Amino acid sequence: MFTHGRKKWETFYGEEALNWQKRFLDHFLRDLDNGFDREQKIRLEVRKGYYRQEVRSEQTWPLPSVQSTPLYLCANTGTLQSEPAASEGKVQYQPQKRNSRAAFSVRFEQAVELVGGMRLKLWVSTSEGDDLDLFVVLRKLDSSGREVYFSGFNGYERDGLAKGWLRTSHRELDTTRSTPLRPWHSHAHIQKLRPADVVPVEIEIWPSATFFEAGAALQLTIQGRDAARYPAFGHRELVNRGLHTIFTGGAYDSCLAIPLNKSEVAAVPPARK
Repeated sequence: MFTHGRKKWETFYGEEALNWQKRFLDHFLRDLDNGFDREQKIRLEVRKGYYRQEVRSEQTWPLPSVQSTPLYLCANTGTLQSEPAASEGKVQYQPQKRNSRAAFSVRFEQAVELVGGMRLKLWVSTSEGDDLDLFVVLRKLDSSGREVYFSGFNGYERDGLAKGWLRTSHRELDTTRSTPLRPWHSHAHIQKLRPADVVPVEIEIWPSATFFEAGAALQLTIQGRDAARYPAFGHRELVNRGLHTIFTGGAYDSCLAIPLNKSEVAAVPPARK
């Protein structure tokens, strides 16, 4: 597996990737003994920022050293924290406005490495309509609170580190295929809701590999539309109406499960902001 955190086609046609592709084809299609079968199976690129990364080899994916670690959302403080919030809280945003969103963050006291997919559970409701489109972006902030940009899957140069999205009526899970870091949606039934109904949803966040220095922060944002403009393949036919509300704390265990790599850094569970 050849992973990267740079522009897709630029990397795919780059010298290193082309060499891997040629060696793979020579070995498996032409039966050449070029040593490819003795290579480590995973080329892992861990990003620090835009075109700043370290590359190493791994034998399996997901990494066996990765531990699913919960970070609980707290609407009253706008934080992600290692323990569930005792008091219930809620935050609202206007889903039809591009810059209206809910945001939560945690600052890491020690350097940490997040490698893999993530699983976000939210308790949500809408004031109007019978469905919600939810868009999730994870961002890295430096010790001064400035965003550290990455190359996104769309090729943009100023993007977040990972994204996910879900239409709430498709929230039904296949529990036999879901894992601690990936919810698996069955898409077998459409589950509409009524205004003011509060329902749980679980959103898959695509895999990534990112290094956070001590003092850097992870920010989670939720909104009702794409966070960036995608001329070729953006989500255009949205179902959002009214206000979206996210509930946290108490009976509402809204939580982000992060893939904390325990082997590469002397990591401890993240502290509160």
